[in-house]
Amino acid sequence: MDPLQYKTLHESAMQNNNGTSALNVFLHIVPSYFTIFHTVQLLSAASISYIPGRFMVEFFLVVLPFLLMVTILDHLVANIAVTLALVTVVSAVHQLKNKTHFTPFVQIPGKRPQFMSSTRALINLMTAVCILAVDFRIYPRELAKTETFGFGLMDVGVGLYVFSNGIVYKVDQERKLDLHRIKDVVLGSFPLCILGAARFFVTQEIDYQQHVSEYGVHWNFFVTLAIVKIFGTLIMDLVKDPEIAKFIAISVLCCHEMMLHLGVSRYVLNEEIGRSNFLDANREGVASVPGYVALYLASTYVGSVMRPSVEIQPVKKFLRQTIKLCITAGVCWKMIYVCEDMFGVSRRLANMGYVFWILSIGATMSVLFMLLEVFVYYVRFEEPKTPDQIMKGDDFCIPYSPLILNAINENGLAFFLGANLLTGLVNMLFQTMLMEPPAALVINCYYIFMLCVVVVFMYVNKIKLKIW
Repeated sequence: MDPLQYKTLHESAMQNNNGTSALNVFLHIVPSYFTIFHTVQLLSAASISYIPGRFMVEFFLVVLPFLLMVTILDHLVANIAVTLALVTVVSAVHQLKNKTHFTPFVQIPGKRPQFMSSTRALINLMTAVCILAVDFRIYPRELAKTETFGFGLMDVGVGLYVFSNGIVYKVDQERKLDLHRIKDVVLGSFPLCILGAARFFVTQEIDYQQHVSEYGVHWNFFVTLAIVKIFGTLIMDLVKDPEIAKFIAISVLCCHEMMLHLGVSRYVLNEEIGRSNFLDANREGVASVPGYVALYLASTYVGSVMRPSVEIQPVKKFLRQTIKLCITAGVCWKMIYVCEDMFGVSRRLANMGYVFWILSIGATMSVLFMLLEVFVYYVRFEEPKTPDQIMKGDDFCIPYSPLILNAINENGLAFFLGANLLTGLVNMLFQTMLMEPPAALVINCYYIFMLCVVVVFMYVNKIKLKIW
């Protein structure tokens, strides 16, 4: 097909999508948790320490199933999710039933929580899989980004990235918000701005297909992350308390929703308004910033609930935190449907419904990974240790997290940049929307396999790419 015709075809395929349901999107995400659960169990039982062997097991049990579920197995995803959930519950109950008397003695380490790292890495992995798969016909159109309102799997990408950045924010009571700190925060976000500018100029230079209704003409994913990181970090440095940040997030979100109803949403969604100046050209990106800032602030509160406050935490206290986060997730799930009935859910506007949707997914997955951590320490129970014993060199932390997720978490930005570069390369070499399912599946498998190989190689050889 003629390149100009194909570009028009590709862009039209991404338009006028009303998405699916919030539950259907979650059913595509949650099976990855269950596959990780069983992978952890298998690796522990088989004692696989050989790196290539462990990599292949993890790739075929964690990475490949997610790719299949968002492509050729999409129609079976509900059955797969329910089956995996039942098998997981049966397996967990079977292993825990004789260990309940250990309850008062089990301890959870507080340094570098693996459940937080796994949550963040899984977000990155799912995004990397989807950004290429969506360019092929084997990817269901209802899971692609929605045009204005609705739920699509591709819609959660930027929101979950903001969430994953927010949950790792650590309050420092000694830190002062002065000009030096502001300069450090801005400089820390500058590489994201550079990446955003580079993406714009490259896509313009090669005439790459672009959907301006996502963020605007010049604006993109990286610019949103940079702006949100600057404002979110500075606000948190000022308030220093996630409990206060929670109420600030609610206030910002309410004000944002009110402004949308007072005319901002009509301005953003009106296709008759041209894009002659910078504001008009990037109105989606600019208008959505308050919503993403509110999401970041709310995520810092979620992170404070998740993160153990001491180096060694009794399991009962850890479970209380898990229950608290579970209640938070339940409230967010309820608010999704309240917001949907009142004013809809829109990634394009980052409105109240969208923020609660992302928080519900992020909090629910965090709860599940926290339960996985409890399960691991229950099953592999050892004698309780004191902080002094740990400081003397006892290996208290059990490294159960999959190798691929650890590698992605160690070089998250490099992994995502590599995914973007390979996605662009594949789209330049092939007319992806015209490819048959077998060829499309082979390309997607090879793409994510190579990404995982590179990032694991970097991790094993202790190569960490940091550009600032």
